[in-house]
Order: sequence, then structure tokens, then C-alpha cells
Amino acid sequence: MGDSGRETPATDESTDRTTSNPSANRRSVLRALGGAGALAAFSGTSAASELAASVADATDARSPAEARERAQQDGEIDPVWGFPALSEDADPPTSPDHEVQLQIRPRDAPIPEFVFEPTGLYVEPGDTVRFSYESPHHTVTAYHPAFGYLQRVPDEVPPFSAPALPQDGYWLYTFDRSGVYDLHCAPHEIFGHAMRIVVGSPSGPAADPLPDLCAGGETTTGTAVTTVPEGEAEGGQTATETGGEGGGEPELEPPRLTAYTVLSDPALDPDAIVDENRVSWDDLAPESKQLFVQIQGFPPC
Repeated sequence: MGDSGRETPATDESTDRTTSNPSANRRSVLRALGGAGALAAFSGTSAASELAASVADATDARSPAEARERAQQDGEIDPVWGFPALSEDADPPTSPDHEVQLQIRPRDAPIPEFVFEPTGLYVEPGDTVRFSYESPHHTVTAYHPAFGYLQRVPDEVPPFSAPALPQDGYWLYTFDRSGVYDLHCAPHEIFGHAMRIVVGSPSGPAADPLPDLCAGGETTTGTAVTTVPEGEAEGGQTATETGGEGGGEPELEPPRLTAYTVLSDPALDPDAIVDENRVSWDDLAPESKQLFVQIQGFPPC
């Protein structure tokens, strides 16, 4: 699965998670002591006040702008830009709790498979995920209305995205808010480069199934030429989206083409991800990975 020979960061809760990071330490203390419920054990001591402050700080509901300012002050990972690194030589601000590899796998077609491995992942609130660029030219982008998509991240999560990085670079992001996150690689979304992360519990907009594109006779999304799989429409139609009529606000799009079928696969149901913790690309049905893009007239000679 494109293993580069590096050891995947351990996900064991007993693993030391960057003791130099105050926020990471607070998360570890809260998990070990059961959060605010542990205050009773410290009643009447100075430790109670310190732990109360840690609980209030860790659970403080902040706006995206306030969260970014707090992250900058504390030297933590930015909630919009994350932490991009051009190579493995860059020291991360915190040790990741999980790793996702961004891969390109050959297949018997002109277009290869673009893969997040794993494609489904369960993490705890406050966990940091390392996205390792086993191949170049990818992003890790939220399905967010600010990017023109239906909201597929929890409420109040900012429109975050990793930049395109070279091979052997990496990007860190800390998932603080509970809920379901649908993510994609912007350059390769239509080829199925998408994944789902469940943080804490299946909740938020992405906990619901994607809209049924076939219910209203829709056969296309996005701007690429698409084909309707054989047997699902007469004549093997092809079409392109022409955009809305009459002006006004553009309609928010669901995940496009193969990203839609990948994220609709039963193996990526949020409850299934919670049960399995990790869902591999290989666990998805072949029909969920089919290509809908036709290469026509190339090369032009």
C-alpha cells in the first residue's frame, strides 16, 4: 500500500504525546482523570483549581478567529492552515496520534487510483493526524460551504485545507470538535481521492447520508464530462453541468463524481468507522471506485 518504510506513528493511548506541548498534556490529563469528574478527587487542594482551569481552557467554545489566535499564542497547530512541512526533516510542533498516507496506485486504466490510506479513520477529540505525502500534488481539503460545497464538517469548523506539498512532505491537523469530517484532495477529487474521519462520535451534517443524486434524475456533478454507468440510464448519456440560471447565489455542490461514490460506500458509514477504527481503501467495493471521466481527443495529433 505504498509503504515508504517509515513506521506509522503509534496510536496507543499510553504513548507519550509530546510532553513539551501544554495542550497535549492537558488532553492527556483530562483523558486519564476523566475530565471534570476528577475534580472531586482534588477537592480542597490547589490541584483542584489548576485542573479546573485546564478543563475550562480545554472545553472553551471559541470562534474560528479566536481559535486561530489562541493556537498562535500557544504554539499549536493552526485550525485553518494546519502545519505544512516540505520534508520529513521539519520538526513538528507536536507528535501525531495517527497517520494517513496520500498515495497514487497504478491500475489497468489511463488514470491511476488516488488514495487516502486509511480511507476511514476514527480519532478522539484533540487528536492530531499526520497526512504523509507518499506522492506529490495533493491537498487535504474540507467539504465546506466557503469552498462551494455542501457542509460536510461539524458546525463552526473553519474552511481548512492543506497546501499542495512535494513527495515526502507532510501536513498536521488537530481535530478538536467532535463530529464527522469529509475530506478530499482538490486536484483529484473527481477520481475518488476522498476520505472520512469520525472525531469522538458520529454527529454533525456529515453524519447524514449524502443526497441521492438519482432521486431527481440528476446524472452529473461538477464540470467534467461524466458517464452514467451502464444500465442506470438509457443510451449511456454524457452531459456537462451548465450552471444555475437567473444569477443569484451558486448552489452548493455535493462531493463530485467518484468522490461521491467513495463517500457513499457502506464501509465508510460513520458507525462502521467507529466500530472498525480504521477502514482501508481495499475495504471499499470496486463499484465505489469506478471512474466516470472519459478521456477524449487526447493527444491532439
